[in-house]
Amino acid sequence: MRRKTPGACRFVLVGTSHSGNIGAAARAMKTMALTDLDLVSPACEVDDQARAMASHAIDVVDDARAFNSLNEALAEHTLVLGLTARPRRDGVPALDPAEAAAMIHAERGSTAVLFGRERSGLTNTELAGCQRLIHIPANPDYPSLNLAAAVQLMAYEIYRHNGMVSPDAADGAPVATGAHLEGLHQQIAALVEQSGYSANQPREVLGRRLRNFINRSRPSIEEVNLLRGILKRVLR
Repeated sequence: MRRKTPGACRFVLVGTSHSGNIGAAARAMKTMALTDLDLVSPACEVDDQARAMASHAIDVVDDARAFNSLNEALAEHTLVLGLTARPRRDGVPALDPAEAAAMIHAERGSTAVLFGRERSGLTNTELAGCQRLIHIPANPDYPSLNLAAAVQLMAYEIYRHNGMVSPDAADGAPVATGAHLEGLHQQIAALVEQSGYSANQPREVLGRRLRNFINRSRPSIEEVNLLRGILKRVLR
């Protein structure tokens, strides 16, 4: 049985407020053989409390990569999934943790799983950068999960799927990375701005809906390059 190569799935904590949660998340990851952690604009320091909560996963904390922006953190990935408790209407498809883990396991490229702030989660703009969302089923009267618990549940499902046979990596065209997609999103936004089209809705809402449209389709690198070439010609 083939396993995904190390580094193929990274857990990304966005705007974490409490250093202990970084350590607890690292511990939850390492118990499930995951060690690749990214921190985006944390609102706290990685301090002694983080290392104390990590227990024997201090190496995961110390090796965590730090980014000032989410776009920078996601540039290398072909699949981005974001955890959210809020129902979506116009967004990309939502999966439960087991379905998400199966998708991660089948992915040929690198994957990022996003976890938001302790109180407010991921913003609409951050969720607009995801190809899929993840909902953890919970008590509808009290659906709140702390950060480490959400990390543990997702890490468990990924670990469970790692024993399965992976698909042939040679099948299909390479999927576009976050960096490729961001360039396409910016060109589409420029075309919308240049054309004066607003569809009677705020620019931010229109931008999110267009991003969701592209993210749902998960285009290949070749398809993105084709679209960008056409848009470049139109924008001239």
